[in-house]
Amino acid sequence: MKAKYFITALALVSMTPSCSDWFSTPPESEMVRDVFWKKKSDVEGAMGACYRSLADQSVIKRLLVWGELRSDNVLDGRNRDDNIYKILTANITATNEYTRWSQFYACINQCNTLITNAPEVQASDPDYSTAELNAHLAEAKAIRAFCYFTLVRTFKDVPYVTEPYVDDSRPFVMPQTAGDDILAAELAILKDIDSQAPQLWTENIPYTRGRITQKAVWTLEADIALWLNRYDTCIEACDKVLATTSNPLSLERASTYFRNVFFTGNSGESIWELQLDQNNQNAAVRDFFGANGTDACFSSYNFSSVGGSNDLFLAQRDLRRMNAFVNAGAYYAIKKYIALRTNLTNADGREADFQWGNTYCNWILYRLPDVYLMKAEALAELGGSDNLQEAVRLCGLTYDRANPDLEPGSLIANAGSQEEVRNLVLAERQREFLFEGKRYFDLMRRMRREGTPTQVLETYLRKKYEEIVSMWADVRPKLNDVDAIYMPIHDDELRTNSLLKQNRFYETSSDITR
Repeated sequence: MKAKYFITALALVSMTPSCSDWFSTPPESEMVRDVFWKKKSDVEGAMGACYRSLADQSVIKRLLVWGELRSDNVLDGRNRDDNIYKILTANITATNEYTRWSQFYACINQCNTLITNAPEVQASDPDYSTAELNAHLAEAKAIRAFCYFTLVRTFKDVPYVTEPYVDDSRPFVMPQTAGDDILAAELAILKDIDSQAPQLWTENIPYTRGRITQKAVWTLEADIALWLNRYDTCIEACDKVLATTSNPLSLERASTYFRNVFFTGNSGESIWELQLDQNNQNAAVRDFFGANGTDACFSSYNFSSVGGSNDLFLAQRDLRRMNAFVNAGAYYAIKKYIALRTNLTNADGREADFQWGNTYCNWILYRLPDVYLMKAEALAELGGSDNLQEAVRLCGLTYDRANPDLEPGSLIANAGSQEEVRNLVLAERQREFLFEGKRYFDLMRRMRREGTPTQVLETYLRKKYEEIVSMWADVRPKLNDVDAIYMPIHDDELRTNSLLKQNRFYETSSDITR
């Protein structure tokens, strides 16, 4: 698409119907720039295009594959997908469908197009105020930052584009920029615009939860800062989210936790979630988690053995254990997002205890527990008695909510030293965000800090690979390199962009075997 002259014609999409239409109605045509970038409604339509691009199923599938599949949370499902299976078994090649990044760059280009053209509209449309312009720019820049954050965590060094791509008649050719440099630049941009983002959308819950707000920007700042080991910056951003009374947030009660957060959506603890509906269904969750065990591409690792060798959950009746997955006989079926447990009598559970949900659940990017547990991780890394004590307290907020049968504060006994608190925070993040596309990125942060994946492989990932392929001795050499934690760049990207260089680890072989 010639971004300077054309834009997806979202101006044809009325802003007056329900807000779900704004998030989900597909583009209908293209309009020349001379017609399009003239009115505030044109910018609002283009803003909707940015959100719709981010909520595309190819994007959500990659959020799940890149952030979850290589972690110790999931195994192969009964509906085998060859691309998925090769990633699960550490046979990742540059021809794998999930090494494509074009979907994210399409969203980035939508954002760059708005950022470039919206100021001209504000100069010519008297009904388009400077405050409204700044709010739209803040939204677009935050979406772009999230896209780059995802790309850098997945591929490390990627092309950094901040201008709209003008001409699709020639190949897109641009070298990579160091990933940490991209994130440092995006973090600085976020800090510049966070005061301009809307605090909330008055009386419009889907907008407040589905569009960028000030708290969403701060949460993204905290996440990027944590990745860059800027712990004080992470804590400062988290504190802003927790201290600001506009757009109030609170943990859902234990009794409504799974229903309101994952089943209904736009809960009281939600900060930013991709809005989906009957017109734009969540095919990613449907395909990966499935309506039943036989049609799912993912299955859960066996976390059911409380007190056993696979113990993740410290209590038999932890709501995360009871609601997120279930023993389906020969495998463990993932139920988070796709089904609601209606019978809590038996702690072990059966598939019959779950009520099938809908196929258009929102996809959550950030919620209040993210803020608690990012701050806890930063405090644990800083160390010191007061910081460690506060880190454990923050972990206890989510743990106590998920364990209403236990005495509040029961988690405190499980940590003391800095290393114990580090491990406690990592474990609580795994429990709280199980199957939400965050676990592998959590493990990557630790591998980056340690400068080697060895300890993470032995402590967390080994048991998974022993169960999947029963050939740990063969898999371990493929993974025991700090650059192996990233994905290769797809062959098509390398062919069309001659300035790209394949990630170092994947230069040696097409199937990452040594």
